[in-house]
This record gives sequence, structure tokens and C-alpha cells, in this order.
Amino acid sequence: MAAARLAARAAEDKKARDIHLLDARPASSLAYFFVVATVDSALQMQAVGEAVDAGVKAEIGLGVLRFEGRGATPWRVLDYGGFVVHLFTEASRAFYGLERLWEGAKPLAWGKSAPPRRRAARAAKKSVPRLIQ
Repeated sequence: MAAARLAARAAEDKKARDIHLLDARPASSLAYFFVVATVDSALQMQAVGEAVDAGVKAEIGLGVLRFEGRGATPWRVLDYGGFVVHLFTEASRAFYGLERLWEGAKPLAWGKSAPPRRRAARAAKKSVPRLIQ
């Protein structure tokens, strides 16, 4: 979960908005956690995706396993195995409605109520094997 929180913070640092961290274990067999965020443009989507990937790689040493959505697509997916990051334009997020699809997923705190980044990174390093099982 700490790795997914790092991804949410990296998205926030690049001004993504309406960021949700979902515990999908009750609702999905695809991944344990989902980060869903809205961006305003293709350029911002690229910047957010790069920031998430660089942050997760630098802090935890975990690289993206699968990546979908290049160029000016309205949806980008970064799959890390244990968690998946979905970046949407506002219109595509409303159209696909992933939060409705995973209505059984539990929303998790990741912002100010979450532990500071350094503590989260140390916790994530200890939990990496559990994230990618």
C-alpha cells in the first residue's frame, strides 16, 4: 500500500486532481490497489505518468510491468503488479467510471493523513514482495 501512496503523491506533485487510492482486494483479482487520477491534458498525462514511474522506481526500486496509453490517449495505465495507476482526462474518467466498476473497493487515505514519505518508502521496501505476489 505504501508504494501506491507514493504513486498518488507523485501524481499530486504534478497537479493531477481528484486522486483516489482504492483497496481493491475485496473487488478485484487484477491488483491489490488502484490509484485513479484526473489530468487536464495529454502533456500533463505524460508528466504525471513519468513522475509516478520515476518516483516508484527511485523510492522503492519497483519498475512498471505493463504500460498502456501513449501519445494523446485519454487514458494511461501503469501496472506495477500489486497496484495499478489509471490516469484519465476528465471526460474519459466520467465515461469509463472505474470507481463505479470497483464500488466494492475501499477508499484509503494517502494525503496528509498518510505517513510522511520517508516512513512510507521504508515500509514499502519491506512490503515489496507482498505487493508483487
